[in-house]
Amino acid sequence: MSVTDITTFVLLVQNEEWSGAAATATQHSARVARLSSNISFSQHLEDNLQTLSTHNSDQDGRIDGFLYVPDLLKNDECYNISKQYIPANVTRQANLPPTDFTLVGIVPWINTQCTLEYLAAARLDPCRALIFYLPDNNTTQPPSADSDVWVLNDDGAWKSKFQYPVYAVPGAIGKGLMHELSLYSGNMTSVPWGHEISELPEIDPRDYVRLYTRILTSNSATLPSFWVFLVVVLVIALLTLGTISASMHLIQRSRRKSLQRRVASGEVNLEALGIKRLTVPQQFIDQLPLFIYTSEDQSPPASPEPKKKPTETISEQSGFQGGSSVWTRHMGDGSYIPLNNPTAQIVMIDDSTSNPDSFIVHKFLPYTQPTCAICLDNFEPGITEIREIPCGHIFHPECIDLFLGSNSSLCPLCKESALPIGYCPTKVTNAMVRAERNLRKIRSTVMVHDEELDADSERTRSRMRNWVKRNLFSQTPPLAAISYTVPLQPQPVFMTNAMPTRFPVQDDATAEVMEAARQELVEQRIRELAASRVPIQDPDVIQERERPQCKLPSMRRGACLHTC
Repeated sequence: MSVTDITTFVLLVQNEEWSGAAATATQHSARVARLSSNISFSQHLEDNLQTLSTHNSDQDGRIDGFLYVPDLLKNDECYNISKQYIPANVTRQANLPPTDFTLVGIVPWINTQCTLEYLAAARLDPCRALIFYLPDNNTTQPPSADSDVWVLNDDGAWKSKFQYPVYAVPGAIGKGLMHELSLYSGNMTSVPWGHEISELPEIDPRDYVRLYTRILTSNSATLPSFWVFLVVVLVIALLTLGTISASMHLIQRSRRKSLQRRVASGEVNLEALGIKRLTVPQQFIDQLPLFIYTSEDQSPPASPEPKKKPTETISEQSGFQGGSSVWTRHMGDGSYIPLNNPTAQIVMIDDSTSNPDSFIVHKFLPYTQPTCAICLDNFEPGITEIREIPCGHIFHPECIDLFLGSNSSLCPLCKESALPIGYCPTKVTNAMVRAERNLRKIRSTVMVHDEELDADSERTRSRMRNWVKRNLFSQTPPLAAISYTVPLQPQPVFMTNAMPTRFPVQDDATAEVMEAARQELVEQRIRELAASRVPIQDPDVIQERERPQCKLPSMRRGACLHTC
C-alpha cells in the first residue's frame, strides 16, 4: 500500500496525572483536541512521497500516531553520529503522554549501521510506521524503493523483517519536521503560541501539546498483486483447458483412426449401420467382373481337344434319393472326388494353342437368379451381359453401375458392401465416431438380452423334448433311412472369348429411343429402391443444420458470410 498523504498537526492532550482518577473512554476522547492551524503547526504533504516497505500496513489505508524519534543508547556510536541531524530537545517517547496512543517515528537515513539500529529501536516501541529522510535539503521525491540508496546489505530482508511499514519524505521536509519536534517537546508555555493556548477555556497549562501524524495509503500497491493473482488464475485455467482440449483431440483422433481402420478392413460398414450414405467410385466399379449369362440347361461351349495332361473337369452324377444330383471332380487320371461345396468350381483353361476357346465358370450361388433385381428384366441366356459384385449377385452393368455409383454401396439384395477391402470411402468425423459407438453399445445390450432369451428358450425346448420322449414313445423307433441334404444345383454362367452379338435392331434411332427408355426405367427403379430404404440420419448433416443461420437481407449476404 503506497503512501498518498502525510498530515502533521498539533494535538492537545490532557495530563491525567493532574486531572485525578483515570477517565473513561468517552471522557478520554473529549480531553484530546486538535488545535487550530492559526495557533499551532500544521503540514499537509501529498507530493514527493515514497514507499519503501508496506509490510504489515493497515488494510483500511490509515496509520496515525504521535510523531517522535526512537531512542538509542547514549553510549552507542550512532547516538553521537546522529546528534548533528537530531536536536537534543527533540520529542522522544519519554516526552509523550503516558497513554496507549500509537506512535509514528521519524529518523534520518545516515548509514547502514545507524539505520538498522533505528529500525530495531522502533520495533521495541508501539510504533505503527517509520519515516526516513535523507539528511540533505533536497525537496524532490526520494529515490524509489529498489534504489541502491536504501540498500542495507541484506538483499532487502529488512523490508519484511520489521513489523511496520516504512516511508520516505524529501530531506528538507524531514529536517523541518525534526525542528518542529524540538519545539513541541516541552510544557505548554515553551511551545509556540503557548501563552495563547493556555488562555483558552478549560485548558490546564500542565497538559501536553505534541505533534500528531496521520498517514493515508492507497491500494495501488496491492493492485498489482491482485492483477498478478488474476493473471495466474487465468493462466492456470487456460493451461487446464488447453490440456483437456489437447487430450480430447488426441482421444478423438485415435478413435477416428481406429474407426477408419475398421471401415477399411470391412469390420464396420457405415452405410449398413445407417451412419453415412456411401457410393462406390467408378474405378472400383470398372474392376468388377463381367460375364455372359448362361441358363442351367445350356452347357458350356465345347473346346478343342487339348493335349493330354492332368486336367480337372466338373461332372454331374445322379445319386441319393429324391432325384437330386451331386457334383464331382474328375481328375485326369480317372479318379473322382466329391465336391461338398458346390460353390467352389474349377476353371478350365487350355493354353496349348495361341488363341484357345476357353471359358470361366461363374462363382455360383446355392440359388438361381434369373432376373435383375434393379430393372426386374429377365436375363437372356447367351446374350445378356451381367456384372457380378463381391457378394455374388449379378445385375445388368448399366443398372448396377448407376446404382453403386450414385445411390448406395450396398447390394440391392443382401445389403453386403461392394467396396473393396482396404478402402475407406469417406473422411471419418467425430460425429461418425459418436454414432458408431452409440450403435455398438445398443447392439451389445441387445445381444446380451437376446442371448438370455435364447438360453431360456433352449432350456424350455429341451424340457419339452424330454417330456415327449418319456410320455409318447414307449419303444425305440426303427432306424430311419439316412438322407443327405444336397445343395441345389448351381446356375452355370460362362464367359467366352468370342462374345456373342446381340440381335440387330431396326435402325439407330430406334436403338437410341429404346436405350433412353431403359435408362429412364433404371433411374426410376433406383429412386424407388432408395425411397423404400430407411433414411440415413447423417450426423455431419445434422450437425451442420443445427448451426445458427444468419438471417440478414439478401443484399447484405456478402457481409453475412464475414460476420456469421
